[in-house]
Amino acid sequence: MKRKLIPVVMMLLAGAISCLFTMIRDNSLIYRMTALLGSLLLFYGLGQALCSILNYFDRENEKRLAAEGESPERDSTAAGSEEAPRA
Repeated sequence: MKRKLIPVVMMLLAGAISCLFTMIRDNSLIYRMTALLGSLLLFYGLGQALCSILNYFDRENEKRLAAEGESPERDSTAAGSEEAPRA
């Protein structure tokens, strides 16, 4: 799943669950709409935070892989120049 869809899916799922619970409990319409709006906003914000955290971890992993990718190249070139030719 693409990451930009995570907040939207979380928001819609939370909204559906909120609607079901308020309907089962037979709350008033004003309370239902308030609960729905609150849950939509809350879970959209949580989804955005989750996407930000995942993007941060991806950036850190790319930096780490780039740093690891440079060191073996330097080690192999240094090792190759130190060896004496075989006769």
